[in-house]
Amino acid sequence: MILAAFRSEWIKLRRPTLLYGTYAGLAAAASLFAILIFTQANNQPEANGGLPNLAELAQPNGLVHGLSRAVILLGVVAFGLAAAQIAGEYGLGTLRQLLVRQPRRPVLLVGKYLAVVTFMVGAVLFAAVVAMGVSVVMAHARHIPTAAWFSSTGISDLTRALADLMLATVGYATLGLAIGLFLRSSVFAVVAGLAWILAIESVITRIFSGATGWLPGTLLEIIGQGGAANVSFSHAVLVGVLYLLAFGAAATVVFTRKDVTA
Repeated sequence: MILAAFRSEWIKLRRPTLLYGTYAGLAAAASLFAILIFTQANNQPEANGGLPNLAELAQPNGLVHGLSRAVILLGVVAFGLAAAQIAGEYGLGTLRQLLVRQPRRPVLLVGKYLAVVTFMVGAVLFAAVVAMGVSVVMAHARHIPTAAWFSSTGISDLTRALADLMLATVGYATLGLAIGLFLRSSVFAVVAGLAWILAIESVITRIFSGATGWLPGTLLEIIGQGGAANVSFSHAVLVGVLYLLAFGAAATVVFTRKDVTA
């Protein structure tokens, strides 16, 4: 039954405009981050404005610098898409028809959730592969040696970076799905969610620096980057998972018990 709901959701997700637009758009954005990283790198011992220098880009983890900088962009797309997909069912009035075919709401919700998550994980993975290819080209253009990237240490760093990025993507999608269910309006859910992630949390952390390790959007960004100077990766994962479990449980209760009026 979950598989049927999963396939049903993928019928919508694989529309050419959505599928190709999302995959190509994320790939272009991630590639742009990679290009900026390499074009702005210099020979100074200290990185300019927090960006890596040429020597740092030649290290085993040099290939993942662009990906780590693109976490927030990839995350907000995952959030927005998940929120729009579930909230749109209410706005378009199609949820009633879906529930006629699959009256067990938890089954329908899980199927839709898995479809959105796999869609976004695939999009982010595709964007990462394209960005890595661009990074190799840019490295050769800047005469940066890349042998360390493909050493055992480099492959290990790359694998971990991709895993962290996928984990953060799943988190953003989960958060977006929950907000979409709470608000039931695609526009309102996307605007409110992105305003919180991009603006409100930034203001809060500027005023209260200690809040960095306790805000959901910031925690997901830290997870995608493999940790931060003031917040450990393990702390970010632990608190982030607790947030997502709470949001997921609340969203499930809302979806299964609240009447569908649109």
